[in-house]
Parts: sequence; structure tokens; C-alpha cells
Amino acid sequence: GLLRERVAPKEQVMRVLRWLHISDLHMREAETAQREAVLSAMLEDIRNRGKAKGQPDFVVVTGDLAFSGRRSEYELVAKFLGELANSVGLSPELIFCVPGNHDVQRERSKMCFRGAREALESEVDVYRFLADDAERETLLLRLKRFREFESAFFLEQEREYTEDGLGYVSTVEVEDLRVAIVELNSSWLSEGGVNDEGKLIIGESQVKNAIDIAKRRLPHVVLALQHHPFDLLRRFDRRPVQHRIEQACQFLHCGHLHDPEVKDVRVASGRCITVTAGASFESRVSRNTYTAIELDPLAGKAEVEFIQYDPQVSAYEYVSRKSLDFAIDGPCDCTVAELATAIDSYCDGASRFSGYLARLLLGFSSDVPMPVGDGFVFGNWDSIDGIGDDALKSVIAEFRGVSRIVRLLHGRKPLLEILEAHGDSILPFVRRLESVVEMQPAIEDYMTMQNNVGTQPHAPSSSEPLRHTVELLVELVTMDDWDAARNLAERTIKISHGASKVKVARFLALCLARSTEHSDKARAVELYREAMNSEQAEPGDYGALATLMVELGRHEEAKAILDEGMKQFPDQCQLFLECGMRIVEVTGDRAFRNRLIEQAQGEQGE
Repeated sequence: GLLRERVAPKEQVMRVLRWLHISDLHMREAETAQREAVLSAMLEDIRNRGKAKGQPDFVVVTGDLAFSGRRSEYELVAKFLGELANSVGLSPELIFCVPGNHDVQRERSKMCFRGAREALESEVDVYRFLADDAERETLLLRLKRFREFESAFFLEQEREYTEDGLGYVSTVEVEDLRVAIVELNSSWLSEGGVNDEGKLIIGESQVKNAIDIAKRRLPHVVLALQHHPFDLLRRFDRRPVQHRIEQACQFLHCGHLHDPEVKDVRVASGRCITVTAGASFESRVSRNTYTAIELDPLAGKAEVEFIQYDPQVSAYEYVSRKSLDFAIDGPCDCTVAELATAIDSYCDGASRFSGYLARLLLGFSSDVPMPVGDGFVFGNWDSIDGIGDDALKSVIAEFRGVSRIVRLLHGRKPLLEILEAHGDSILPFVRRLESVVEMQPAIEDYMTMQNNVGTQPHAPSSSEPLRHTVELLVELVTMDDWDAARNLAERTIKISHGASKVKVARFLALCLARSTEHSDKARAVELYREAMNSEQAEPGDYGALATLMVELGRHEEAKAILDEGMKQFPDQCQLFLECGMRIVEVTGDRAFRNRLIEQAQGEQGE
């Protein structure tokens, strides 16, 4: 056979990750019987769900645990969360909470609260305020009971706090998956009711510090928790906070609105799924809700279920379900050459295809042979649902699962060990390729080309690294296939280095600059600046960045960039003239126009 004999026991395939999301419990002494009826029904449903579908790995609670932040209310919270932990067989340390506006004692620190509401008018003000321990702690007396409850109930929970002490980061390890949970305090400036609309502040400093902590842990998945949705934040705080969270986190869990909803936000770095919970207890006659989330790393699927209480039967019966494609990519810097070598060692007969297989598994190619009429053509494996060959669909889907595992586990385990544990679907795919080549030999020409790209890690200098990829990027841009160019550049920049990385970064910046998203344009600016500051800087970097600055209305910065470009490349001033004239057309700056013309004429004279 093609596979070597292996004596090591086969490792269990990576399992589905599960967690629960509850919110807005509003615990208080009143309505005890009504609350008991609803929450006992919730615990029973959670127990039954665990038996049927598997127990959750952790639980997140997004605020309003109490009704008015009193110690007696948190005694009820502790009792319920203890029962919840027992129901699902979890330690209390695997429940993660953030405060809501109902967790605030509004009668405390009133003058400090009012002063902060009036004085904090910019992100600079917020940075300064949160850095002042005395001022911050005076305001946080309003959350004293919540913090006491946290300290007592989550005594053994692993936490790393942000510098301002508002948020913290914890890590959950589920087999080979590492999840970073970022808990953000959106309630430190809250009052409740309509008075909070457009008045709340999370603080960019809190978010930035928390995300930096999370990144250092090299997680596969990052979950952010906050009580309030972005819409309730001050305008100056909303944009930077939302941008940082959506760029860095794969999931964001919120509460407050009592209206369950899922939003799938696509960003340059991937996507952020926002799950807004319904209230877990609003009243005995309400559609009280809890949420169950499943993430299948091998299938590349996420499923969010809202389970609602039916007051007519006193049970949780209605389920609203939303499924999403969601592939987890770990921090993988594996090269095609490394993976191709591992495939050769694992599967003796795969050498004629190993480079092609490695490119597929690492995401540098997605073209697989598909039947058309009596022959085969190469098509994107995302389109396999459109073909009638069920056997081929199955082979490709199973092989694709290896791709997700390699990207998840590389760096944590040797490649050959990963393949020996999870690579059974490689051989059926190799046999499929062999049969296709036998029927249509011309197909092998394409696979041979793919096989040779990136599989020579020490190629001579005349063979430029990533040359084929750069040529493909040029072709895609020429064809105005901007989505494909961006996707290829995003994948390639993660494993490129030196001059090759600068080249790929230029293409990625070009694609991002065409986006209508402010965050994409901001990232394009950063990439162009990195290229300008590298040893491979070119006149075009200055021209492209200046053009983008004009589009963004940042005309003075555009002028400064062109001035710097003319200093760095004095013999190329003519190239900057066209871009400079666009600035002149917008600003009417004749002095700048005259300086550009003089520089260009001086270049021609020399």
C-alpha cells in the first residue's frame, strides 16, 4: 500500500466546541416564585441538551446579573450559577461574566459619575481618566458589590486584567483548541434606561490592552464579552472600539437589548459574529431566552441556537437556529515545502502531487479537478456542491478537513505527527488524482506547475521566492478580479518574508484601498507606510499613499508624503507630478503646484 505502517495509536479527531450564552438575569428578592419557574425550566432544558448534543465547554454571561447591584441579589446569582455549573458538569471557573447597568449601584459616587459624564469628551480624556487610579476607583465604587461577587465566586479563575482594571482576559483549552475570552466592562459609566443612549464609553485603552493580552496567548478563537451593543456608545468611542473588536475577535457576545439576534460582520482579518442575547429572565410571561453555540473546526461551521421559553407550557420549546460557514485558522506559518516534505514521508505514493496537495491544504490554491462532460476541468472547491459526483464531493470534503487541522495544529505538533493522526483522507484524494490523470493526462501539467511552486525552499537567487504568486497577483489585478487578488494576498502575506513580503503587501494595499470600508483603507495606509520604510521602498509607494490620502481628504499629509518622495527619489519627480496636481485641483494650493513644477523641470534639466 501507499501508506507506511504506523504503530502509534490514532488520536481522536478534534471535536466540536460548545458554549452557552445567558444574559440579563435581573436577580432580586421580588418575583421569586416566577423566576424560579423560569430558571428551573432553563436548567432542565440545558441538562437535556447536554445529554443529547454534548455538554458545553464553558458559559458566558453578559451582564445584568443582579437587578440593582445589592449584596443580597448576588447571593441569588451565586446560587443560580452554582446550579448551572452542576447541571453541565463544569467548574465555576469556566463561567465568565461582565457587568451590566443593573449591576451598578446608582446611588453611589453620584458627583463623580456626573462629572465624568460631562468631562469625558474625547478618547484622549478617557485615556487620561482611566490611567488615574484614584479617579477611576472612586467611580468604580458603583460596581463594588459586583466586584465582591466576582472575587468570591470566581476565586480560582485564571485572569489577566487590563491596566485600568476594567476588563480581563482568560483562556480555555479544549483539547488542541485554545480560546481567549476577552471580558470588557461597558457599564462603568452607565446609569440605565434612555439616559445611557449615546452616553456610554468602553474606552479604546481598555479594548486595546485586552486584545494585546489575548494575542500574546496565540489563541485559535477570540471571544469578546460586553453588556451593551456599540450603538449605545459615545460617537468618539464607538468607531475605535468597534474597529478593534471586530478586527481581533471572531465572536462578540452582548446583552441588554432583550432581543436575540446574530450579525455576521466581514472584515479584512476575517469575520466577527455578533451574538446579542435575549433576556434570561424578564418576566414569567416573556419569551425568556438562552443561547447555545457550536463551532465545528473540521467542518468549518458555526451554529447559533436561541432557545426560548414558552410561558403556556412552562418549558423551553422554541428554537431559532442560524448556521454559518466559519473556518478557524490558527497562527500558521507553515511553508509549502515543509508540508510537501511531510506528505512525502506520510504517503509514499504522493510525491508526484505533494506540492499541489500542500498548496491546497495551506490555502494557496483551491483548484481541484471536476468532471465536465467526458473530461475534467479545474474549478474552485467551494463550488463542489454544483457537481453531480457525490463520491468526489465526499473525497474533497474529507481532504479539506485535513487543511483545517494542519492550520490549527502546526507549531504545536510536528507535521508528520499531525498527518499520522488526521491524514487518512489524503490517500483517497491521491487515488482520485491518479485516476483523473490517467483519463486526461493534460490535467497533470497544471498539477506539475502547482507542485513546483514554493516546494524549493533553498532555490537559487535567480528563482525568486513567490515569483509565481506575484505573477498571479498581477494577472488578477489586470483582470479586475479584486476579491480573488485580496484573498490570495491575505493568505500569502502571512508566510512571506523580506522583499517578497513587501511586494505582496503592495498588492494587498492596492486591494484594500479600493474598499468602501474605513478600516480597510486605514490598513492600506499602514501597509504603504511599511513599504516606504523598508529597504525595498519605491517611488510608487509614495504616489499610491498620497493618492489614498487625497481620497481620504487628508491633503496636508498627502503633500508631505509627496515632498518626502521627491527627497528620497529626486530623479523621479515627474512621477509625482500627476498625483500632486490632483491635490492642487482639490485645495487650490498654487504654491504647492509651483513647487512641483519646479522640481519636475529641474529633473528634466539635469
